[in-house]
Amino acid sequence: MRVFNKTKNRVVAEDAAIARTLEEKSTGLTKYETPHAMYFETRWGACPVPIDEHGSFRGKVGHALRNIFHPLVDFPLFWCGVHTFGMRFPIDVVVLDGRGIVRALKKNMPPKRFFFWSPLWKRILELPSGSAIEIGDELKLV
Repeated sequence: MRVFNKTKNRVVAEDAAIARTLEEKSTGLTKYETPHAMYFETRWGACPVPIDEHGSFRGKVGHALRNIFHPLVDFPLFWCGVHTFGMRFPIDVVVLDGRGIVRALKKNMPPKRFFFWSPLWKRILELPSGSAIEIGDELKLV
């Protein structure tokens, strides 16, 4: 995926990976030897059962399990934060709103650290340290 900063009219990343599964989101950039860009979305406040399964037995069981494990599964800090444990390099963490506006930013985040943000924002971009992004910039993901 390509990341373009519309505010500064420049490319931020050409080949950003997209993390879709829980495993990909959990390991993130730890599997890379050199800095790399990665995009993912958190699921705070979203139903983990796909909408097309709401009427099925499996979907109903999924809802029941979600209600039982709600405090663990939907704990806000669990779904609204990143860590750099296991990483070999610092990164920039960019938190975007639904329109692609940068709402939170942690620059040059070293290994073995946590960064948390408001659960209002669900789109996250992890970039190699040194990106020229500022809060308020508008990013386009293509």
